Amino acid sequence: MAGQFLFPAEASAEAADRAGASGTSDPCSGPTIAMYGVASLTAAIVGMTVLGDKAYVVARGQNPPVLGEIDLPSKTLTRAVRLNRGEGGWATTVSGGHVYAGTYPFPDIYRFDPATGQVALIGTIGPSGGFVWCLTTAPDGTVYAGTSPRGEVWEYKPTTGTLRNLGVAFAGQQYVRAIAADDRFVYAGTLPSGYVVAYDRTTGAKTNITPTPYGGAAAIIARDGRVIAALTKYLVDMAPDGSDAKVIATPAAERLLDAMTMTADGTLYCVGRPTGTVYRRDGDTLVPVAAPTPGDEHRALVPLDATTLLGAAGSGRLWWLNLESKQSEIVELIDAGLSGPDPVQSMAYESRGVVHVGGHFSITTHRTTTRGTRTSRRTSVAGEPKQLQVVGSRLYAAMYPSTELLELDPDRGRVRSLGFIDHDQQRPTDMAHVRDQDLLLVASAPGVGLLKGALTSLDRRRRKITVYKDVITDQSVMSLALDDRRGHRIAYLAGDTWGGGSVPPTRPSATIAAFDLTRREVLWEVTPIEGYASLQHVAVSDGVLYGVYKRLAGAWFAMDLASRTVLTTGRLPSYGELSVHDGHVFASIFGGSVYRLGPDLAEAQFMLGGLGDGWYNPPQLAWERYSPHAWGVAGRDLARLRLDPRCPAPGQARRPLPDAHVLEGLLAN
Repeated sequence: MAGQFLFPAEASAEAADRAGASGTSDPCSGPTIAMYGVASLTAAIVGMTVLGDKAYVVARGQNPPVLGEIDLPSKTLTRAVRLNRGEGGWATTVSGGHVYAGTYPFPDIYRFDPATGQVALIGTIGPSGGFVWCLTTAPDGTVYAGTSPRGEVWEYKPTTGTLRNLGVAFAGQQYVRAIAADDRFVYAGTLPSGYVVAYDRTTGAKTNITPTPYGGAAAIIARDGRVIAALTKYLVDMAPDGSDAKVIATPAAERLLDAMTMTADGTLYCVGRPTGTVYRRDGDTLVPVAAPTPGDEHRALVPLDATTLLGAAGSGRLWWLNLESKQSEIVELIDAGLSGPDPVQSMAYESRGVVHVGGHFSITTHRTTTRGTRTSRRTSVAGEPKQLQVVGSRLYAAMYPSTELLELDPDRGRVRSLGFIDHDQQRPTDMAHVRDQDLLLVASAPGVGLLKGALTSLDRRRRKITVYKDVITDQSVMSLALDDRRGHRIAYLAGDTWGGGSVPPTRPSATIAAFDLTRREVLWEVTPIEGYASLQHVAVSDGVLYGVYKRLAGAWFAMDLASRTVLTTGRLPSYGELSVHDGHVFASIFGGSVYRLGPDLAEAQFMLGGLGDGWYNPPQLAWERYSPHAWGVAGRDLARLRLDPRCPAPGQARRPLPDAHVLEGLLAN
């Protein structure tokens, strides 16, 4: 699909020339951090509701979140207000002429008064790192919320201003992901298993009404004496006590139903993922209607009148669909003025100043110059590019949550799908290119409630995908590193016993597995440090494997591959990603710091700090091939960093580290 050109941007004045351009041979001259403007712009949204002739959307990735007011007749942004804190708000509802929004990674509930433009904090309903996933309004105006990680339902009565915790929906379920209410009950849909639990709104007593768990809940409707739940691959229509259940399988092309609504005449419409197709329920069949934004995730569906549906796509698009003509109209919120700096998902350096940056639903290609300027081109993609890899003139992306593998031609803004990993995988975690075999390797973690990750091989020449699921038994594959010794075709895989989360681990410690790329089998498996549950990233340099843990956060080690003996251990202030450049091993970590781990260091050497928290995923370094410079972010700006071990570390203040619970909450998003 065609990309969107952005205007040229001037870099910071300190980046007027790159290191060495000042006419001196001193390798430590020139700026340590050269800034090149916003790395990625976003107007992605996670919540939408409608009040009168206005739609209200909540942005994601902008800190603090933005609540945008869209005038529906004119299809324009008329107002934008900031909430107090957080990264976004999945949950929205309307009650008594007010708009309510629930946020993350601080599970706050806010009330917005359109008449005065004022925002009020109602309360915080969970621990730091939590989410308010869903909000609904009962017929009497009472507002209900579903949360994670404690899987609770909360009640707010606008008439009295009181909050009440109705408790955990179902033991072992960490997410209340969907919610609906009628006169008597509030219905909570859970993840990872799809239980529907009915709470008596008066007594608080709760009953599991699900005939059987069909998979994680995505949406619930309670209307006309029926409860309809979208549970992964099924639509379950039942009485309020769970009896008289009718189960409808979703179309084969869909993994789940993102959003549902019902028109005044009782017709149910829903939208599927990953295709973005809108379906109409006709008896026990879901009939395709149209796909206004193909491949997009959806946050809400709202009937505006008898013939018009309003849809909110996660990429930052609103669409109007005429149900009779099947024609649609789309508004890009990034063009409407709702955009802001995006926390960065991934980064890859190509050559000659070309840097690719992954953001929410986009990949931005920056072309920088030695004069400190840049031009940028934004290409839309369906989802979050968790990993980027440059091979020749092509850019490859591994996408969340679809697990789609994409090939991009950045010069033309063209995107081609190479297929999906599937196999219960959801989150690509690392990517590497095996040059002599021309293979792309992708590490991945499974979905919520599952333990078995995978290693995926993409043969670029044959366009063939091969998936090795559960390659490290009952662990996600969080990272992979290629052996740098001559004649060794081995990929070293790093495990995480927590898998996709929300399920008890079966193994006590994260392990490293050696995977033979010729025989396609695991040669050996070793535990570097007993009792540590989650490795985050690994790298290999000169026959030594370096690793950093997420649990215990920041613990690192160096292990001799020939003897499988741990040579060194230490502790960083936080965790992130490792990289090898010019014989040195670097760690870029949350909190905005870079350290050197090797070779032959007894403790980590501080290299650079003060970079802020501009990363959504663990921070990466995108190295220039023949230079001591890497690309990253400073705040949310693209930055060129000098990381030369010969140069003394600059004296930037080290910023306070982010809350570990907040980091885990963001990574579960």
